[in-house]
Amino acid sequence: MLYQFEVSGFKSFNEKFSFRLDGAKEYSFNREAVRNDVIKTGIVYGVNGIGKSNLGLALFDIIFHITQGFESNSAYTSNYLNLESKNDYAEFSYLFRFDEHYLKYTYRKKSLKEILFEEIQIDGETVASINKVESGTMFCSLSGADTLKTDLSETNIKSIVSYINTNAALDHKDSKNKTFQKFIEFVEKMLFFRSIEGNRYMGYEPEPRAISIDIIENGNLEDFEDFLNKAGISCKLCSIDKEDGKPTIAFDFGEKKLAFWTGASTGTKSLALYYYWMQRLRVDEDSASLVFIDEFDSFYHHELSAAVVEQLKKIKSQVILTTHNVSVMSNEILRPDCYFVMSKTEVSPLYLKTSKELREAHNLGKMYKAGSFNG
Repeated sequence: MLYQFEVSGFKSFNEKFSFRLDGAKEYSFNREAVRNDVIKTGIVYGVNGIGKSNLGLALFDIIFHITQGFESNSAYTSNYLNLESKNDYAEFSYLFRFDEHYLKYTYRKKSLKEILFEEIQIDGETVASINKVESGTMFCSLSGADTLKTDLSETNIKSIVSYINTNAALDHKDSKNKTFQKFIEFVEKMLFFRSIEGNRYMGYEPEPRAISIDIIENGNLEDFEDFLNKAGISCKLCSIDKEDGKPTIAFDFGEKKLAFWTGASTGTKSLALYYYWMQRLRVDEDSASLVFIDEFDSFYHHELSAAVVEQLKKIKSQVILTTHNVSVMSNEILRPDCYFVMSKTEVSPLYLKTSKELREAHNLGKMYKAGSFNG
């Protein structure tokens, strides 16, 4: 699981910005939102423009040099570096916990595709590193990596992580190698999606399928219809063929049909994207490792927002949601260590934003609106 994250020099983050998920408290309610003392399901609150989306982009920068199939994304092409930073690079640091072992991965970039520095530590010991500013020589002490070429100065190798993973004959019985492999698998299964500005997603699947085709071919059309009806969207769905012969979802009005993507509202399209990914997230053995849903409830009413959080609490994946809507800030849904308040300089759990001892009976949303968490 993701334990801690730090970023600086990237987009809106000038100074070091920390996001810690290791601050679980001993609350006796909504325990499924925490796993092994790490926040499994959390919601980040902040006003529009505070940087919630940039936090997600910072977290997912890692997929572009470790996973296969993700070369670029339009969200990273402009203003990659913070314009006020004294450094000419952005720095990212991730701390993961896998069972009882910790892996810390730190790197610096000048742009999405240009890495200057990388370091991997497992349980406090540096097992791989490179500083391209000083030299092109890689250090790696992982068992089975001794045959790798270490002078990378004349190569086009972007990241030593992907280089080691792809080319080293690592001993899979070795404890550190197991932790390294779990790290790779975690990054490969990270998923980001949002519905604002269109249905956007990155990570997990390099080439996601068309939502309609996926739902139809998985035999989930009836289930999708039921899902929409429970969400308050009364409709009957069917499958029709487009001009190119491919199937697509349509609203069924008896003799007349209306293509789903033509007739659906923005909120309904948002639900379709959510449903598309939930088909995968509900399958434990192949579920995403970390799911980041930006402005998750932009087009949802309160009851639906609460229902979505309840669903996400039940899946295996670690989940981070962002919103500016406090309607779901309730101890009936999550708990004070799972709600985070974001400012330009920090993001902190609710219990650190007040001197009061927060209890299950407290109305967190009311307290938030009254300014109780401005400390």
